[in-house]
Amino acid sequence: MKCFILAALMLASLCSAENIFKINITPEEAQQFLQSAQLRGINDIEYAPKTGENPLPEARNERGEFVYMGRVIEHPEDYVEEHYDAHQYHGQDGLGQFAYGYRDWNQGKNEKRDETGKVTGSYKYVQPHGRDFVATYYADKTGFHVEDNRPAHLKLPATKTPAVLKAEEEHFKLWGELAAAAGHNPDPYAAEYQTGEGAYQPSEAETREYVHEEQPYVPGPEETGEPKGFFYAFDYNVPLLRNKEERAELERLRAINNKEE
Repeated sequence: MKCFILAALMLASLCSAENIFKINITPEEAQQFLQSAQLRGINDIEYAPKTGENPLPEARNERGEFVYMGRVIEHPEDYVEEHYDAHQYHGQDGLGQFAYGYRDWNQGKNEKRDETGKVTGSYKYVQPHGRDFVATYYADKTGFHVEDNRPAHLKLPATKTPAVLKAEEEHFKLWGELAAAAGHNPDPYAAEYQTGEGAYQPSEAETREYVHEEQPYVPGPEETGEPKGFFYAFDYNVPLLRNKEERAELERLRAINNKEE
């Protein structure tokens, strides 16, 4: 019951955007923070909320040029300075488990590692055409596995069209004729490449499915005392230079994509 109350209080603190910084805490206390962070959901990624915007602050260099964070702006009236409430968190329990994540104005990520060594995570970002790219992945003893939200046809391996195959056939036919007329083959491996003779054949050991064996953690000689964990979570302001025209175009594209979805 006490653990449940502690987890609820920690979750309330995280959700209320309270800044947290804990170091040298016990694995059990660190695990409570990690669990609270994970309750947000690995796939539940939100972009940082916008808190406001303003015209670019007036600043000029010795030549009288308008500058913004060291960059010369020829037409400052075409830009605005937006502000976002970004966030990040990271914690480890000292025994191998961790959780971390962040959110910015156009991207975010969450990842965790459990007591078995399995890593699970996801990330999301806004693409130039306005659609969100979302990927979910996990890594365990069988390797790294990832899925994303691209349309199925974009995930298929590249294939040669009939026109390309025909062009290749004509190319190698002409190449062979010219080589024969010249009395030598400019590429002695070309025939093997075309016929498949001499092609590399992997051994049985190389084709066997790889299974990774996670080795138990062994503290080094410089590591003494009981294992300790940490956890931090904090918000921070992100100022962003935005071109008004480019911003309007991106918002238009995102509105179209949202309707299609």
